[in-house]
Amino acid sequence: MVVVLLSDLGFAGPFNVGLALLADQRGWGASGIGWILAGFGTGAGAASLILSVRGRVPRAGAVSGWTMTAGAVCIGALAVTPYLPVAVAVALSVGLLAGLSGALCNALVQTECDPAYLGRVSAVSSLLSLGIAPLSFPLTGAATELWGLGPVYAVSAAVCGLAGVYSLLVTAVRRAELPR
Repeated sequence: MVVVLLSDLGFAGPFNVGLALLADQRGWGASGIGWILAGFGTGAGAASLILSVRGRVPRAGAVSGWTMTAGAVCIGALAVTPYLPVAVAVALSVGLLAGLSGALCNALVQTECDPAYLGRVSAVSSLLSLGIAPLSFPLTGAATELWGLGPVYAVSAAVCGLAGVYSLLVTAVRRAELPR
């Protein structure tokens, strides 16, 4: 649950409020946001397709941690990307990496959870992702007004990166496997 919370807290602000502010600052407009989100969606869709075709991923805990950490770097890169085509490519990378780490993380939560508690654990995970993480929206806006987009994206990327590092440092998470 720590990984779910940190990754969603770091991701939600920059990819919701932050993209609108970034597109406005760079002069990309509404179509720029659309292209960036399309890049992200394409990456996430590709991750789903890869996992569907590939099937089981060995060392799923470690793969999730590494892809989460790499995705965090890409989130931070969005703040310094001056050109829309590059931002779209970076967003595609975020979608691919976040799609892989998110799907693996959710699968690992379900695998490791006692079946008697699966509903409760899923509810807590949903509360963290859909109830707590959106609270970062007003914080992202206020922090951007105070310090600008660069520092806000850097902090958000660091929070996502912390989720990945936590996944890699906690032995039980790093060694977690999906069933055969």
